[in-house]
Amino acid sequence: MSAEPVLVLRRDLTVAADHSQIYIYSADLPDGGLPFDDSNPFLDALTDATESDRFVGVTTGLVDLLTPGQWNWTTPMRLEVWASEPAGDTADWDHEVDVDLTVPDGRLWLEASGGGPTTETEVPAGSYRMRVSGKGFAAVRLAGRDGSDSYRLQLWPTATAREPLLRKRWPGWDTYQ
Repeated sequence: MSAEPVLVLRRDLTVAADHSQIYIYSADLPDGGLPFDDSNPFLDALTDATESDRFVGVTTGLVDLLTPGQWNWTTPMRLEVWASEPAGDTADWDHEVDVDLTVPDGRLWLEASGGGPTTETEVPAGSYRMRVSGKGFAAVRLAGRDGSDSYRLQLWPTATAREPLLRKRWPGWDTYQ
């Protein structure tokens, strides 16, 4: 019988969402933290989010979390770090996606799209599987400032890279354009 997952860290944050997006990454992007070659990681992650129908997009070092509302400067976000994969609870969330994220320096950044407000927090350095969960969603683009949406990021160590997994899809994304 395997042991129950152990919660290592829990932190309640307030982050900003703008242009219906929150960037999650492990380096200070304005100073060149991501590999900027001939591609644009922001557009690559946005394209992945919409074309995959996950509304959470990934590219090297960057996760793009799409939000139903156009902006919300006080978006509640709970960050949890677990010793192993936590139990699933999709019934409590409107939308849920698992992705990989490496945090080599232990610094995790959450930034509103377009260079908006940024929140920095620390987690143990390492390679993680991250479950991105959202709830309290309103109609796409209509939630606006101080919307009712909230999010949770659950991270646990992983040694094996895996493809993103859509665990639960919010039906309201059908109206996204």
